[in-house]
Amino acid sequence: MKEIPKNKRYALGWYNEGITLLSIKDYEEANAFFDNALKAIPDHPDFLIGKGDVLLATGRFSEAHHYYQEAINQEPTNFRAWIRSGSTLLRMGKNKEALETFEKARDLFEYDGELWLGIGIALLRMDRVKEASEALKKAMRLKPNQPALWYFLSTLEKNDDNALTLLTRGNRMDPTNLDILLEMTRRLLHMERQEKAGETLQRAYQVDPDNDLVIRMITHYRNVTGKEPF
Repeated sequence: MKEIPKNKRYALGWYNEGITLLSIKDYEEANAFFDNALKAIPDHPDFLIGKGDVLLATGRFSEAHHYYQEAINQEPTNFRAWIRSGSTLLRMGKNKEALETFEKARDLFEYDGELWLGIGIALLRMDRVKEASEALKKAMRLKPNQPALWYFLSTLEKNDDNALTLLTRGNRMDPTNLDILLEMTRRLLHMERQEKAGETLQRAYQVDPDNDLVIRMITHYRNVTGKEPF
């Protein structure tokens, strides 16, 4: 962390409280503490990243990206800021810009699983499948405990059984990950395991009944099976 002036050490307490609240998803309170920290030291990279993390978690991607870029402007060697910036660009669908950002992060430090997951996702969305596969495998070696990693690895699998093995591993880490649950449903339907597909889809519905992708999968299930999933 960048050094904090002695007469403003109190700001570190606000920052740490914001981090704690963010970890328990109390976003409104976390945001207030990060704002207080930034009022004390407006240009501190870690405080800027904390603010960006709250905005990212609440779906305010453009604003989050702004704060990450500000952190980079203040400390160009801040690896975490580059990673967060790239991840936000992915969420915004700006895959080329995301890849360029991750590549700049790689110039700082290349032995990071989150970095290679981000690179893999960007490459996959740009239809550079072979390179994406290599990047995702590097992510698996460096940081296998990323649920999203197992989802994206599964999308490279043509064999449904192999894909389900990967998805099941990711699901154990994060039982509420909708990407994983919906891909499991799709694969199970393709294997004509309708009952299991319905059970998995119900779990997705319980996570977020209003999610557009969940609603579309329910419609797909009806079209394929001619019956309700649950």
